[in-house]
Amino acid sequence: CRGYVANAPDFRLRFSPGSLPLIISVASSADTTLVVNGPDGRWYCDDDGGNGLNPALNFGSPMAGQYDIWVGTYGNPSMQNATLHISELSSQ
Repeated sequence: CRGYVANAPDFRLRFSPGSLPLIISVASSADTTLVVNGPDGRWYCDDDGGNGLNPALNFGSPMAGQYDIWVGTYGNPSMQNATLHISELSSQ
């Protein structure tokens, strides 16, 4: 994972899946990154998979459990405004 994130997660999601995917995305005017530690203990990262410089992760068959989520910046270690989106329908 590239970029700058805090030591502690920004958000903790406890998720019970149904038949839809889990989409975690960020909307910001800054170049942001997204880091997720999934229920399986694996790390998932994205930089520009969403709209423009925004990151997005799509879990097609999401697992039940806890998702620890970090929103960071790519090239600048300063804090930036960002909105975290969690959906089963679409990314922002």
